[in-house]
Amino acid sequence: MGDFEQLDPSLQQFLREVVEHGQVWALRDEGGWALTESEEAAGVMVLPVWSAAEAAAAAATGPWGIYAATAITLDEFLELWLPGLEGDGDLVGVNWDEALEGIEIPPLELQADLEAVIEAADEQGIWDDPPPGGNH
Repeated sequence: MGDFEQLDPSLQQFLREVVEHGQVWALRDEGGWALTESEEAAGVMVLPVWSAAEAAAAAATGPWGIYAATAITLDEFLELWLPGLEGDGDLVGVNWDEALEGIEIPPLELQADLEAVIEAADEQGIWDDPPPGGNH
C-alpha cells in the first residue's frame, strides 16, 4: 500500500469506512451490476463501488436510476469480486461523485490496500473493544 497518508483522500476515506463497516456498496438492477466505461483506459470497464449506501444511492439517478444500492460483504469483495474483476481486465471506481467521476484503481491494488488497512486495524486492536453502539 505504501504510505496511507500519501493516498488520495477519497481513497483513504473509502478504505477506512469499508474496513470499519465490513461492506462495500455497488449498484444493481434485475439484469446485473452497473458497469461503465473507463475515463482513463479505452475499452476497459469499471465497477463503481462506494463505502456508504447513501453515496451509492445518490449516484443512481438519470440513466442510472434503474439501479439500487446493494451491499457486498468485505470478505466476498476481497475473495471473489476483486480477483474476478482483475481476471476480466476491469477496474474499480472508488467513492465516485454523483456525476460518476472519481478514482479508477486496478482491483488487485485495491485488494492490497484493503488488506493493509485490515492488518493495521488488527495490529492497533481497533476491533478489540468496539465503541458503545458500534457495528462490530
